[in-house]
Amino acid sequence: MERGLGRRVSGHKLNAVLLAVLGAYMVVSLLDWLTTATALASGGHEGNPIAASVYVQYGAAGLFAFKALVVGVIVAALLLVPRRVMSLRVAVWAAMAFALVTAVVVVGNLHALQHLTNGGDLHQVLPSNVRFL
Repeated sequence: MERGLGRRVSGHKLNAVLLAVLGAYMVVSLLDWLTTATALASGGHEGNPIAASVYVQYGAAGLFAFKALVVGVIVAALLLVPRRVMSLRVAVWAAMAFALVTAVVVVGNLHALQHLTNGGDLHQVLPSNVRFL
């Protein structure tokens, strides 16, 4: 048994949690690419200078390959680093951090895209019966 995520869980269950969190990270990373490529096509700017250069030279497909390479390296590191170097629990927390940060980036991309496509007026994209507090 390993102590993980605040309670005792078996190594097998913790490994399943790691795989699930890495799956979530890959999904939000795909959403990151999709929202980034859409925002860039709408006149937005990439904040990462390396990704911006890749996008300028190779377009959305190049950006996808770049982001897939980065995500692949992170996933491989979290799965393949020997457990004497990084415990399974630390790998789960690291994967959760990557997934959370990437999800926040997606929200930022959606916010930027919303501003790019309709001048930033939320009332243009929400139904008329939605009220702001």
